[in-house]
Amino acid sequence: MTAIEILPIDGGWMLRSDAVAGALVFRSGASAESAAIRLAQGFAGAGTDASISIYIRDGSLAQRLTVPALGFTRLREPARELA
Repeated sequence: MTAIEILPIDGGWMLRSDAVAGALVFRSGASAESAAIRLAQGFAGAGTDASISIYIRDGSLAQRLTVPALGFTRLREPARELA
């Protein structure tokens, strides 16, 4: 499972993940959360579970979201009649 965290920093919010080099900084928590959800959806689409942990200014965990990997099954195409 890929971990994504949103943490408070002076003047904004930081998004970090073990799967992304470096951290992303946002002015608003809503922007950080939106980016974390898009990142988690990308991992899910690639077949990897993702977990988003959101921490508030006092350091406590406010919310944890899990985005499960998407599994796709290719449907068999119906046979076509040759004319």
